[in-house]
Amino acid sequence: MLQSIISIVAIIVMVEMSRRADARYRSETTLPMQWLLDGTVIRTAPRRFALAFFPALLAFVLGAMVVASLMLTPRPGEEGLVIPVIACVALLCVGLQVFYLRLVAKSLGGWGK
Repeated sequence: MLQSIISIVAIIVMVEMSRRADARYRSETTLPMQWLLDGTVIRTAPRRFALAFFPALLAFVLGAMVVASLMLTPRPGEEGLVIPVIACVALLCVGLQVFYLRLVAKSLGGWGK
C-alpha cells in the first residue's frame, strides 16, 4: 500500500512540474529533448510532448514496479527492500525531471526564465 502512495505522490509532483514548465514556456512551440556534451541541441519535440514524456514514462515504470511488488513474493531476506527501492526510483526520476527542466532553461536562454 505504501508503495502505491509513494508512486502516486512522485507522479503528481512530476506532472505539476511539467504543468508549471508548460505555462513558463508557453511561447515556445518546441523544446529541446537531446543535447551533445557541449550543450548543442540536436533534437527537439513539440512542447507538450516534451513535457509529458518523462512523467508518462515514470507512471509506466512505477506502475509496473508497484504491480510487481503486490503480485510477486520477494526472495527471502529481500522483503524489506520493496518500499526503499520504489522510493529511490521515484526520487531519482523526480531529480531527473528537475535536471531536464534545468537543461531546457539553460538552452532557451537562462536559468531563471
